[in-house]
Amino acid sequence: MFGRIQLYALLAFAFVAGMLGIYVSGVQRGIDRTKRKIDEKRLSSMKTAKEVEDEVEILDDPHLAARASEWVREDKRG
Repeated sequence: MFGRIQLYALLAFAFVAGMLGIYVSGVQRGIDRTKRKIDEKRLSSMKTAKEVEDEVEILDDPHLAARASEWVREDKRG
């Protein structure tokens, strides 16, 4: 009788441990997917920044000043 109870307890423990393992692996996959998306976005942002830097680097002074004027507010203190 006691052996049968131990067997059921062992089976229950194995089931719970298996379910816990499945849950943890699912959470880990979600974390990995999120990290991958963040890395892809970071890489895309770095490529865009490099493209802009290269584009600005080849501009001469008049063209650079014209482009910068789009982003700089004029001083209204007069």
